[in-house]
Amino acid sequence: MKLDSQGKEATWKRGTRVYVACNKLYATVIEQKLCYDGGECFWGNVTLMYDDGAQGISNSWQLERVDK
Repeated sequence: MKLDSQGKEATWKRGTRVYVACNKLYATVIEQKLCYDGGECFWGNVTLMYDDGAQGISNSWQLERVDK
């Protein structure tokens, strides 16, 4: 299990259903990227599989969790 500099796990876990507000589309999380900046690491962008089969990347703050 990976942790960021604050000891936190990824906010968005693989398989989580989300609504991408900026695109007005639903998707499933593939993974959230651990990013590095000046010796610190934090959970950043999220790789998604949209319902139409396309893959994309969104900022974590653009996502809303939806119930299955």
